[in-house]
Amino acid sequence: MIVWPVKFRPVAIERIWGGDELKPLFGVRTDRPIGEYWVISAHPNGMSVVDGGPLAGKTLEELVQSYPEAYLGERSPQPRFPLLVKFIEAHDDLSVQVHPDDAYAATHEGDFGKTEAWYVLDAPDDGRVILGHSFPNRESYLRAVKEGRVREFLRYKPIHKGDLVFVPSRTLHALLRGTKVLEVQQTSDVTYRVYDWDRVDANGKPRQLHIEKAADVIDYEKQPDEPTPVAMAEEPGFAWVRLVSCPYFTLDRVRLEARSAELEQGAPGNPDCAIVVEGAGELACEVDGKTVRMPIKAGDALIIPSDVRRYTLVSSEGLTLVRAFYDSPAPSASSGP
Repeated sequence: MIVWPVKFRPVAIERIWGGDELKPLFGVRTDRPIGEYWVISAHPNGMSVVDGGPLAGKTLEELVQSYPEAYLGERSPQPRFPLLVKFIEAHDDLSVQVHPDDAYAATHEGDFGKTEAWYVLDAPDDGRVILGHSFPNRESYLRAVKEGRVREFLRYKPIHKGDLVFVPSRTLHALLRGTKVLEVQQTSDVTYRVYDWDRVDANGKPRQLHIEKAADVIDYEKQPDEPTPVAMAEEPGFAWVRLVSCPYFTLDRVRLEARSAELEQGAPGNPDCAIVVEGAGELACEVDGKTVRMPIKAGDALIIPSDVRRYTLVSSEGLTLVRAFYDSPAPSASSGP
């Protein structure tokens, strides 16, 4: 079987804080608030299915099982596809939350930890997110929860369209109302809520909090670093910037205006993810001696298999995409499930 670049059907996830503005982009028709669109996922809570092409209808799990060299690669930090990619619309504030690292998640949840990054698609003029805290220790955190004073200890970060916010595991954080982001994260669905703005659901009940587990995993000593973007290439009509690199993923932003540009794989031997955040164009590559051309537009998310060592982006109207890839050794027995 010849392996091809693949697109996936988005999985729309209802959230109490979700909205309506991204629904047309993904062809979603419902009156319910949609907060997340999982566009690349091998997690059982929202499995991706190939949309079109010779592999149409196959799940990402099936691709990895049938063609591991092409769709998982030589150096994956998980036995399943290790990146989960979402578009998120925060019509209201998300809960203040924290994610465990691999070791804690393996022991307590049977899952992997969750380090993530947000590429800001849109934000209010005064947009900001919660990133970090000022709790000196576990005892002060638990006391603030008991006294209803968590908000006094939260740290805020201003954001603008095009920013990259890096959120390592064990970091207290929250997206706030009016924000839309592309999120790239470890494949995991473990979240510990600390504070939910005193909200209740349609039945008048508050959502579950996870106070003790959050107390276990919050980092009380180190606050998250702010990554510094690095220009990788810049030519007329073409700009390639490295936004962040960590043990779990590397994210690049590629902008193209009325021209074509060729990219090599981010980590030779491993697949690339390409997520279009603005504009439209075409992705072209050679597969078994034949040229494959795929139209791409905002909202599309592709996995480009490891067999495709280089590919070309073409756009006449302008195109911005985020490229995600990984290049990590397999996890040890103590670092993941």
